[in-house]
Amino acid sequence: MKPALADRLSRAVVGCYPRRWKQRYAAELLDVLDQHQAGPRTVVSLAGGALSTHLDPDYRMQIRLKPHLSRDAKLYVAIFAAIIFGVPALVILPMVPRAIRESRWEPSSSDSVGAIAFSRDQRIVVSATSGPPWEATSTLWDVTDQARPRRLSVFEGGSPATISPDGATVATNAFGGRAQVALWNVTRPRHPARLAVLSAGLSGALWGEAFSPDGRILAAASTSGLVLWNVADPARPRLLRSLAAAPLRWDNPGPVPFGVGQGDLVFSPDGRMLASVSGRDQVTVWDVGRPARTARLATLAGPHDYFAALTFSPRGNLLAGVTYHGSVLVFRVAGPGRPARVSIRPGLLASARFPGGGSTQAGPCGGDCSFAAAYAAGFTLDGRALTVVVDRPEAYPSTAARDTVFTWQVAGSGALSDLTTIFRDVSDAQPTLAPGGRIVADGSLTDGQVHLWTLP
Repeated sequence: MKPALADRLSRAVVGCYPRRWKQRYAAELLDVLDQHQAGPRTVVSLAGGALSTHLDPDYRMQIRLKPHLSRDAKLYVAIFAAIIFGVPALVILPMVPRAIRESRWEPSSSDSVGAIAFSRDQRIVVSATSGPPWEATSTLWDVTDQARPRRLSVFEGGSPATISPDGATVATNAFGGRAQVALWNVTRPRHPARLAVLSAGLSGALWGEAFSPDGRILAAASTSGLVLWNVADPARPRLLRSLAAAPLRWDNPGPVPFGVGQGDLVFSPDGRMLASVSGRDQVTVWDVGRPARTARLATLAGPHDYFAALTFSPRGNLLAGVTYHGSVLVFRVAGPGRPARVSIRPGLLASARFPGGGSTQAGPCGGDCSFAAAYAAGFTLDGRALTVVVDRPEAYPSTAARDTVFTWQVAGSGALSDLTTIFRDVSDAQPTLAPGGRIVADGSLTDGQVHLWTLP
């Protein structure tokens, strides 16, 4: 028993002595407690003394006769007691089961996958569910055989989630923490071990995590800010910098993603730049070559729409983005001159055909944001092609969905040409492209499964 608890219990027991005894000795005994550290023996001794004192005839309390109350007075007393004790009980009691449930982790296998990430060698995948934190899970998969992904382990922590390039560390949303990141050692993939919980005073929902290409830096973003951590030793992470996004227009509410993904916070291949969604119609590019002195390079404007996926070209000179309403933009972010937009291709959703039609829907929600489209984007390893995957469900009454894959040839300037399109019927959501942009991973809507397929 801790001394502070023993002291509180001791003082509470003193209050249980008979009134006549307390009038004579309570002040002296409390002075003794002030001068000495209480312990379990103190509590037991005082409790025994209180019991024996109550049994002593000299200290027994005289019983006072109850005053006579009229029937109306008794009714008023009963009503007053019901209000004082009944109303709080009606409010608090329904909250008790939920509080008990939320206080401990109870993994669920019925939630949809909200994030998927590949290790650099594409042998290990981490997926995370997007359910409530008390039942959200992360899962490690061995995808050496793409046709038969093997589940290695399921552990605490939900979306967003990502894996370090070497596949040794996983970052997830921390259970029980608001906008906090949990780091996990997965070198023994069947027995993940939590290393640390990172807290930098962020508020709002945690929506993005990304490791630098060398795995030494972790970027974490919430709706209130962006922070960089040194995770070279993941068991002893160090906060490097808290970043403020570019000033927003008065009507810009900041980053409010419709769904949590992995593509809206990305490092360049050389690790010297970081791109993050920072508001509607807005992407901020940071110079993180010296992380402790990170500086804003540019704020890139889009077509008055939120960005849903970002990806750098292998050389790091181009940044491509896809918006929620289905526009693809390419920016030149390296080389002479200021960063500038060099290509735009609108209207992806109108081209993302799926069973039952519906291609005339104007936005990603189609009147119901529970049916929002999900996106993934990536360049091929040679940088000569850009692939965008659109997972678009059909609105009620159909439950059909389709992955539509758009691939453009990319010129050195960033110009897009020679579009090709392929379709694949799915019942999944949250597509992700493996490094190199040739393998697509889809997360299940209901059972936490991950399905992989290779582009032709």
